[in-house]
Amino acid sequence: MIKIHIERDKENNIVKYYIEGHANAAQHGEDIVCASISILAQTTLLALHELLSIDILYDIKDGWLSCELPSITKDLREKANLILNTMLIGIKGTQGMYSSYIQLYDEEV
Repeated sequence: MIKIHIERDKENNIVKYYIEGHANAAQHGEDIVCASISILAQTTLLALHELLSIDILYDIKDGWLSCELPSITKDLREKANLILNTMLIGIKGTQGMYSSYIQLYDEEV
């Protein structure tokens, strides 16, 4: 089971996300559920860093990815929100097709 945690601030901005586990929907290397979520999470992390030059805190291990944004300007926040919400749209779409393999927790912290 893949568990996806989205943490938001009081303004409803995503400030952190972390993903843990494996879907086990197929053999290792053939699991499209794991691959889909992994690609969404890693591309988001890279886009925040490479396109917006945000010095994010992140950690990636087998079955684990976390990404935390520092305090950023309002203009940068608007751009980051586009990237983060696009990731969330992809995650929800994948979850809609493979709900027995993905749990999504979206909460204010």
